[in-house]
Amino acid sequence: MKAPYRLIPEIEKRLSAWNQWANRQTQAKAAPKPCVTISREFGCQAYPLAEALHARLNAEANNGTEWTVLDRLLLEKIAQKSGYAKAELEYITQVDPTFQSMLTTFMGREHADPFEVFFYIKKTVRYIAKAGNSIIVGRGGVCLTQDLPHVLHVRLTAPMAFKLKTIMAYMGNTEEEARAHIEARQAERDDFTRHFTKMDLSDPHLYHLIINNEKFPVPEIADIIIERLKGLVAN
Repeated sequence: MKAPYRLIPEIEKRLSAWNQWANRQTQAKAAPKPCVTISREFGCQAYPLAEALHARLNAEANNGTEWTVLDRLLLEKIAQKSGYAKAELEYITQVDPTFQSMLTTFMGREHADPFEVFFYIKKTVRYIAKAGNSIIVGRGGVCLTQDLPHVLHVRLTAPMAFKLKTIMAYMGNTEEEARAHIEARQAERDDFTRHFTKMDLSDPHLYHLIINNEKFPVPEIADIIIERLKGLVAN
């Protein structure tokens, strides 16, 4: 199996950069800067898109403020600094939270309570979104920041044939295996978001932009988002 996308291979460097960024945002008193959330149907190219946006926006920044990306890898590292285990962040997306709460009650705290973990995720996502100059990949970001006017919400969608091709190339598995993987992971994410936020990720009303990943390659999608960000800043 191929290694997952990494926006910057050295995750510790990313964590250090995030800490510096967070300190700057804490000290800043200016109005919120723009933020982008990227939601996707499983099998679409959210991580390559985040990488392209991150590079482009930093290259075009004229105020000396760098953009940051919050994805699964960085969130795990931040959470670990706060005492959570990587397994706990993954576990709440894979097991029904109500069932997990029962296990916690009757069998001890092998894992943190799922609502406690989700509250931590929510707090971190909203902190980064409010500070701005940030790109949030998944983690329910679109649902957790609906009330923030400076956040642009993007959804990537694609036909199953495109998603199968992407996953097969990425994981090196068969079409049947890729289809099963896509369906299982999509169901996990949908159930997770619906349980904790009472929202449906497929609801088009949550988004400013819904883009067919099959029709537009990543660089063109990045162009579309950056152009729309200019309007968001202007407003």
